[in-house]
Amino acid sequence: MRFLTSILALVAMLTLSNMRVALAFQLTPISQVFEPIGEKSTQSYEVINNTDELIAVEVSMVVREMNLHGEESYTPAEDDFLIYPPQMILAPDEVQTVRVTWLGDPEPTQELAYRLIAEQLPINLIDPDAPAPNRISAEVKLAFRYLGSVFIRPQGVAPAVDLVSVEAVTGADGEPMLAVTLNNQGTGGARLSDWQLQLTSQGTTVNLTPALVDEIRGQMILPQHTRQFVIPWPQGLPSGLVTAKLQFEG
Repeated sequence: MRFLTSILALVAMLTLSNMRVALAFQLTPISQVFEPIGEKSTQSYEVINNTDELIAVEVSMVVREMNLHGEESYTPAEDDFLIYPPQMILAPDEVQTVRVTWLGDPEPTQELAYRLIAEQLPINLIDPDAPAPNRISAEVKLAFRYLGSVFIRPQGVAPAVDLVSVEAVTGADGEPMLAVTLNNQGTGGARLSDWQLQLTSQGTTVNLTPALVDEIRGQMILPQHTRQFVIPWPQGLPSGLVTAKLQFEG
């Protein structure tokens, strides 16, 4: 991963006239739900080379964690999955099927979240011994990466989202904002697509829904995780101490 990071940094400093960039492959589907045991513990993906040249692609899996502000962090999860093939070289327009099998706990107590990473390796696939113009003496290929969503979902899991706090904060430009902190104590991931937040200040009540709040609509809270969303001060809500009630439909 450090090698890939270094390549990306190098590419950012080069001009387009000094490099040849090979992007664009496709990974499908981008999100899959696995069951921890049975037929659905194995799922298939397709890696599609829609460029006009050879590309090298590597597929790996990482554990997905998310902090209070939604920033993700990853740790390797190679022992939890069997990926075949994990690396491949694809000719132009070639399609490679990749099979992924769950090898972890057959009876997890909650839904588990992972990321499937499919990345184009920064490898020069041009034969250095080939005659010009096919030989490229100094080629840099930009590493292109997909982050797929993978969930290991046992039967019977469900989210349980509670409101932790609502407090007034000041935005970067000095504008009044509202920090809403939510906690998912359930066993399943929570997609914030159906909820209502009732806010009251100085005797005035305002109801917020997903249609009114871009910063929260459709966001994910993983099981046993807490998220905080900073939103513009709601229109019509007087400044001052705010009390709140959350209605969440998982």
